[in-house]
Amino acid sequence: MVVKSVRGRRRYVSYSVPEGTDREDIAPILEGIEPPLKGSKVITCRNGKAVVRCSPGDIPTLTASLSAALGDVRSLDTSGTLHALRMRDPELNAPRRRKR
Repeated sequence: MVVKSVRGRRRYVSYSVPEGTDREDIAPILEGIEPPLKGSKVITCRNGKAVVRCSPGDIPTLTASLSAALGDVRSLDTSGTLHALRMRDPELNAPRRRKR
């Protein structure tokens, strides 16, 4: 496991996005942000909600970029762990993958 001092801190931010938006719609928006957001990634996106991982200082830039590209986007919650974010909002739980 990489230490936070090397990797940096992460935050998981949940957003309300327009219905029908999926990961493939959000990923190009993240890649197009200048300067690039280091370590940002779309975790889940379904049912009008998306979870994006980024560094704490990049949250305002990320929110502004998503709002400009998708329209009505609001930040719902922010957490340091994905588990805590999903515990507070069970709709964000992703279906489990089957083990081989």
